Amino acid sequence: MTGKRRRRGNKWLEDYVPYQIYRITNRLNQRLRTRLHRQPISVSRWRVLGVLRAGGTLTINEIAEMAVMEQPTVSRTVDRLVRDGLVSRQAAKRDSRYVEASLTDAGKKAFKAIYPIAVEHQTKALRGFSDSEVTLLSEFLHRIHENIYAESDDAEGSV
Repeated sequence: MTGKRRRRGNKWLEDYVPYQIYRITNRLNQRLRTRLHRQPISVSRWRVLGVLRAGGTLTINEIAEMAVMEQPTVSRTVDRLVRDGLVSRQAAKRDSRYVEASLTDAGKKAFKAIYPIAVEHQTKALRGFSDSEVTLLSEFLHRIHENIYAESDDAEGSV
């Protein structure tokens, strides 16, 4: 192939929404990792703290579902957070075979200290969007999420 002669694709990926979401998510995670690097916390620890702050007391499986993380990764992350005194772990009240985790006071304080970084991270990503556009974007993303789960339920029912 010569220097100026290049294959030209049809650029279909530019309009393929799953690819766009993947690229945006990947880039946001890279930038968040950079921002959190200055803090004593990793992205996975931040995600678990954030999910526990939003969801309260949760099982490891619930945390994994909400944080979109693998269950073994969540277990290791929770172990580290327990060791650091940011999370407490106890047998689930409704079924002692399960373990539940919740934020300690120190965990709530750690979340509160890092939360402004997350807000700034989101603000920079959404720069130039009006409040109504941000609301609309959030509504669209929720609908996509619901559609994905409805499709999963449909697939499970058809087996």
